[in-house]
Amino acid sequence: MDKAFAARIKRLRIDSGLNQVDIQAATGIDRTYLSRMESKGIPTAWNKMCALADLYGVSLDYLRHGQTVPSLEGSGEIIKDADERSLVRMWRAMNDAERAALRAVAERLADRADPTNAA
Repeated sequence: MDKAFAARIKRLRIDSGLNQVDIQAATGIDRTYLSRMESKGIPTAWNKMCALADLYGVSLDYLRHGQTVPSLEGSGEIIKDADERSLVRMWRAMNDAERAALRAVAERLADRADPTNAA
């Protein structure tokens, strides 16, 4: 990561009126680790990035690169379920190889759930 990432996550926290202890309570990210993320932009695990994105209501693209992605509302389809929105945000942040791998897993799960595909 980099200094711009560090500045973004610190600004999001401050703009949200939260301190690092609040973030730790909401996400499970250790306060000292969060402090290093905010000051040095140290690399972080995927689950920590997702927790921060969900908490602040921003995309992973915004956290990583300062870029926003088009809203779901603009497509004419509104997703109200928070889990579904989170999955869409993660999908949009994935590269092609990650999407292909996730699609393969989802297809295997769907095949198991479909009683007509019983072996």
